Amino acid sequence: MADEYQVAYEREKQARLTAEKMLDEKTREVQSSMDMIQHQFNDLMNQKKEADYLLAVARLTQNELGLSSVIQQYIIATSGYLIVNFARYFFISGGEIKEAQVMVEGITLPQFKADEYRYLFDQEQTFSMTTNEVKCDRFREACDEVGVTRVLYLPIKRFGKVTTVCEFFMDSASNHKSDVLEQCQVASYQIGGMLEKSYNKKKVERTLVEIKRSHDQLKQAQAQLVQSEKMASLGQLSAGVAHEINNPVGFVMSNITTLKEYADVLKSYIDLSQQMVVGVNSPLAKQMIEIDEEQDIEFISGDMQSIINDCVDGLKRIKDIVSNLKSFARADDTEEHRFDLNKTIENTLKVVWNELKYKVTLHQDLDSTLPEILGNEGQISQVIMNMLVNAAQAMETEGEIFIRTKNLGKDVQFEIQDTGSGMSQEVRDKIFDPFFTTKGVNEGTGLGLSITFGIIEKHHGRIECESEEGKGTLFRVRLPIDSQGD
Repeated sequence: MADEYQVAYEREKQARLTAEKMLDEKTREVQSSMDMIQHQFNDLMNQKKEADYLLAVARLTQNELGLSSVIQQYIIATSGYLIVNFARYFFISGGEIKEAQVMVEGITLPQFKADEYRYLFDQEQTFSMTTNEVKCDRFREACDEVGVTRVLYLPIKRFGKVTTVCEFFMDSASNHKSDVLEQCQVASYQIGGMLEKSYNKKKVERTLVEIKRSHDQLKQAQAQLVQSEKMASLGQLSAGVAHEINNPVGFVMSNITTLKEYADVLKSYIDLSQQMVVGVNSPLAKQMIEIDEEQDIEFISGDMQSIINDCVDGLKRIKDIVSNLKSFARADDTEEHRFDLNKTIENTLKVVWNELKYKVTLHQDLDSTLPEILGNEGQISQVIMNMLVNAAQAMETEGEIFIRTKNLGKDVQFEIQDTGSGMSQEVRDKIFDPFFTTKGVNEGTGLGLSITFGIIEKHHGRIECESEEGKGTLFRVRLPIDSQGD
C-alpha cells in the first residue's frame, strides 16, 4: 500500500513539475508578448510624435508668416519633439550676428565670441556637443546651473547658405537619438525651403509692382513725349508766326508814323482855317462854323493825335513781343555771345506776362552793376521762363514773385522766389528728373526743370532749390561771367 502511495506521489509530483514548467513557459510567452506590445506601442507613440512634429512643421510652411515668426514656431515645435526647456536662435542682420531668445525662461545664458559664432554659421549639418566641450567658462557654468548637459545646433539654410542657427539646451531627459535628430534636420530643410519660397514670392510680387510702375511710367512718358512734340511744334509755329507778324507790323508802324506827320499838318491847317472864318460873313464860313459847332473839330483834332500816339505805343509793344518771342524761339541755337542778364529777364517777363498778370504781384531787385555774361541768351531766357511759369502755376489764387540779381565778382546770380504751395522733400529730390511732374499729362511734360538743369550745367553754372510746403519755393542760379560751355 505504501508503494502505491509512493508511486501516486511521484506521479503527482511529476505532473506538478510539468505544470509549473508549462506555467513558466506560458508566463515567459505572455511577458514576451507584453514586451513586444509595449515596444510596438512605444514605436507607435514615437511615430505619432514624429508625425505630429512633421505635421506641425508642414503647417508652418503653408502659413504666410514672417521670418522671425516661422523660426520661433519651428523652435517651439522642435523643443517639444526633443523634450528641451531652453532654446534660442541666432541670425545675420545687416552683416552682424544677432540673438533672439525663444524659450529661455528667466535664465540668462551667455553669448559666444564673434569667432565662435562664425564657426557655428560655417557648419552645414546638425551637430551637438557636451557642455564640457564648450570652451566658454561662463557658458558652461550657466548650463551646469540649469542641468544642461548637451547643446544641439540646427542650421537653417536659405539658397545654400546658413542664415539662422537654432540652439537647443538638452538635459538627461531630452531625446538624443540619432533618428530624432535626423528628423529635426529634415524639418530644418523644410523650413529653409519655405523661407526660400516666401522670399521668391515676395520678390516676384515686388517685381510685378516694379513692372506695373515701370509700365505706368512708360505710358506717362509716352504721353508726355507726345505732348512735348506738340509743344515743340507749337514753338516752331510761334517762331514762324512771329516772323510773319514782324513784316506787317513794320510797314504798319511806318504808315502810322507817316499818318502822324499828316495829322500834324492837318491840325495846323484846321487851326488856321478856324481862325480865318472868325468874323467872316459868307455862306462857306457859316457852314464851316456850323460843322465845327456840331462835330467839335478841335476835340477831333486833338483826339486824333491821341489815337495815333496810342496806336504807335501798341505797335511798339507788338514789335517788342514779336522780337522777344523770336529771341526765345532761338533757344536751341548753340552760338554764344555776351548779353545783359537784367535785359534778358525783362524781355522774358514781357513774353510770359500774360501768364502772370492776373494773379502775380511782381517784385524786381535787379543789380545795376551786373556785367554782361558770355552764353546762350535764348537758353537762359528759357530757364527764366520755365521758372516763372512754374512759380505762377504753384499759386492757387494770388501770390508774389520776387526776382533778384546780384554781381558776385566772377559770377552773376539770379533768384526767382514765389509764395506758392511749395514742395515736400520727396518732390524736391525728383524735380530735375526727366518726365517727373506733379501736374496732369495735359498740363506738364515733366521736362521743363530737367531741361533747365541741363542748360545751367552746360553753362558751367549751378542751380539750387529751397522749398517748404505751404510757404513757397526759391530757385537760385549762379552763372560764370565767362562761360566755358561747348
